[in-house]
Amino acid sequence: MAGVRSCGTAGDPDDMKSDRNDPQEFGARVLPPGYVLDRSKPLSAQIYRVVRDAIVTMQLHPMDVIFERALAETLGISRTPVREALLQLAREELVLIAAQSGTFVAPVRREQFMESALIRRVLETASIRRAAEIISFNEIEQLRTIQDAHRRAITRGDAVAAIIHDNAFHSTVSRAAHLPKVSQLIDLVRAPIDRVRHITVRDPVVGEMTLSQHQNVLDALASHDPDAAERALQAHLDEAFQRQQKEFDARIGLFDGTESID
Repeated sequence: MAGVRSCGTAGDPDDMKSDRNDPQEFGARVLPPGYVLDRSKPLSAQIYRVVRDAIVTMQLHPMDVIFERALAETLGISRTPVREALLQLAREELVLIAAQSGTFVAPVRREQFMESALIRRVLETASIRRAAEIISFNEIEQLRTIQDAHRRAITRGDAVAAIIHDNAFHSTVSRAAHLPKVSQLIDLVRAPIDRVRHITVRDPVVGEMTLSQHQNVLDALASHDPDAAERALQAHLDEAFQRQQKEFDARIGLFDGTESID
């Protein structure tokens, strides 16, 4: 992925902004190739998911314009389900809806990023103790399968897939605690953290460190040791947060919407 480019130091800022905010290109930037809605299921939920994914994976950057009409036309639907999806994203602070101005991707605010990391640590720490007590053999095997897939993604240098498998590992641990509302909340609050992670090309050394830390968590869970599981998870989350905070600070202009990337 290319590095960050400041709008104030290279080229015409208006031209750069228009490159990312062309309504004719919006659908291609948001929708995966060949994407088709399943009209037997609620449309707004599907649109919510695909736009949320584009925001979290940084296909859409902070303060990019969201073209409601262009998206509806690309999908061949009315604007109502698109609007419903955007309202949900606004409630999650991923979208800004400004009267008379338009709809924009929300910036990642420092306090939002810090709060998300804190909430995630508290909830995952609490849930892993319960998971260590009751996790099943099948759930342990699921974690081992995810760990193998994560390792293959790192080996082939696929940073996006590595993040997907990383998140799947944590989500599987949370679900193993059989606290579904806690698991859902963790997935929601992780969004600002994931937006930071997806803008950074993952160093293979960092990837190997993550795998090692996950293995420590997995070993503690397989031993049904709540204390060891908690220690392993906290060490992993604390190290990751320190690294992500440095990444956030290094690219603050991108995350607050005052810079763009090529």
